[in-house]
Amino acid sequence: MQISARTLMASSLVLLQMAAASLTCAAQEPEIVVEVDQQQVYEGESITYRITLNHVENPSSPKLSGFDRFQVESLGEQSLNSQQITIINGRRSEIIRRGQQYNYRLTPQQAGQFNIPAPTAEVEGRTLKGREIPIRVIAPADQDVVLLKMTSNKTTVYPMQSFTVSLTIGVQQLPGELSDRSPLSVQGSDPVSLSVPWLDDDQVPSDLAPKIAWEDVMNPLISRSRGGRGSSDGMRVNNIGSQSAFSIFSRGAMVFLPPSIRTTRTNGNGDSIPYVEYTFEREFVPQASGSFSFGPVTMKGMFGTELSDGKLNGEQVYAVAKAITVVAQDIPVQGRPSSFCGGIGVFNVTASLTPASASVGDPMTLSLRVRGEGTLADVRPPDISSIPEVSQFFRTYDATEATQGNAREFTYSLRPLSADVQEFPAIPLSYFDVENEKYVTVSTAVIPVAVVPARQLAVSDIVSQQVTSADKQLEVSDAGIFANHTNLQNLRGSEVSLGRWLAIWSGMLLAYGLASLGIVRYQRVHSDLWERRRRSAKLRAAESLTTAEQHQSSGKKECLDAMNHAVTGLIADFNRISDAGMTSQDAATRLQATGVDLSLQNRTTDFLDTCDAARYGATDNSTSELLQECRLLVSDLGRELEKRC
Repeated sequence: MQISARTLMASSLVLLQMAAASLTCAAQEPEIVVEVDQQQVYEGESITYRITLNHVENPSSPKLSGFDRFQVESLGEQSLNSQQITIINGRRSEIIRRGQQYNYRLTPQQAGQFNIPAPTAEVEGRTLKGREIPIRVIAPADQDVVLLKMTSNKTTVYPMQSFTVSLTIGVQQLPGELSDRSPLSVQGSDPVSLSVPWLDDDQVPSDLAPKIAWEDVMNPLISRSRGGRGSSDGMRVNNIGSQSAFSIFSRGAMVFLPPSIRTTRTNGNGDSIPYVEYTFEREFVPQASGSFSFGPVTMKGMFGTELSDGKLNGEQVYAVAKAITVVAQDIPVQGRPSSFCGGIGVFNVTASLTPASASVGDPMTLSLRVRGEGTLADVRPPDISSIPEVSQFFRTYDATEATQGNAREFTYSLRPLSADVQEFPAIPLSYFDVENEKYVTVSTAVIPVAVVPARQLAVSDIVSQQVTSADKQLEVSDAGIFANHTNLQNLRGSEVSLGRWLAIWSGMLLAYGLASLGIVRYQRVHSDLWERRRRSAKLRAAESLTTAEQHQSSGKKECLDAMNHAVTGLIADFNRISDAGMTSQDAATRLQATGVDLSLQNRTTDFLDTCDAARYGATDNSTSELLQECRLLVSDLGRELEKRC
């Protein structure tokens, strides 16, 4: 049988279309994409672990089962709606992502070669499974060049009880004639690197409040000492200072030099070894009960260990300080007074009663004001009706509550029951004092009050006008509805129009429903903090630019901070996230996920890196040049993000 060329071509086109359709359908199938930033780490280092539920509508969070070998911390999630097209050697590839991305920080708890387990997710009634990823965790070698130790002054605390976490770093003293020099001053342009999670606010649990912001902890420790070959004396901490900026300008990384002392330690062989010890400290206050982990802390770099022919030789060292745990336990039940108000901290209470004099049965208002430091939001109104001196002489009603600053106010309504009362009794209130670890009871002062009997009305007070013969006499009538009418024409028909009443009630119900929907929508839009920030993102960026202009001549650091905030704040507001601690790399990641053009991504990271470098004197760019560039960048970013977010 002969087949014509036209028929063959038509059949081929149909097959190609069917194949393309099947490929498109396959591409849109729900899937789990699993990624890590590295597959080989030292023990104590963390891995960024990312799970993407692609081509999934209304996804639920993935399940991480079998992750016992890891400390897992959630870094948040974000919606994806991006399309990336690349052309390499004439070949075009397209990556489409529609769904939800979940980010985690995994910290291996042991060394070895093993797999990160496969995550699962429930999607449209079926279970999707990701892939396992092999990793290698390298244990630190035994050495005595660098010794790290982490401690806490308290291992068990109560909520609102502060404690201090300390990191001690012992670095072996330089050998021979160099012994009087700092062992952190000989690394040249590659200073040692220290990673301390609890010095990074983004890695501190939400229920744990630092007493001092990390900037205020680290700024006084910025090293201004110079080491050999023009390098600074100190160490890098948590990559502060934007690595990319300093590598661009080749001025060396930002380093910190904490307080130090010289001491000696005895090693396993019984030898006494001289060390220089450096200490970092930070104070925390738990806001609720729970277990809080700190660490692990890691340090790596080249350290001088041997002097040969006048030349200092070094050794590459990686050291780890094991994680420690501080437990915030619940306050004790034993010994808890019945007047306990739920407060943890230190408080005082005052009371006022108005009016100071009243008749039996008249309304009075009692105000209790609790002021202090601690869990003020958890303070409950005392049950004053359980106090015999109160219930005997007063009828009490439930209190209303209000919070004003560091004070909590409770307002009770009262009615005196007897004229025998001469004072309102003291109200006890108990709280848990975390510093002394015991319950404390404070009381209000006794309030003098004057209560007189209620006045009784005589008959003459009720009917005060004398009736004359000319007046009509009041009579009791059993004649019913006609008793007060002498003319039947004054009476109207009492028949009810059902249709009219149904129309009125239907209109009222419809108006009520529409008003309720409007109120709910208004509250939903205006109560969403992130939505309000997204809508005012460009305005907030403009305000930051105005602040930068105001500080252009008076304060370079403040001007640079304001420009940095104009850019990072704009990105954060449109992405519904916090801009605290956002680096240039974080900004690039967010812009890439949003689908912003690559050239605009590069402009943004270059500008943030330049600002960071200028803050620490690593560039000669003037603030006026940077400010002009910032205005253009904010304008372009605002237009692009408004279209994509």
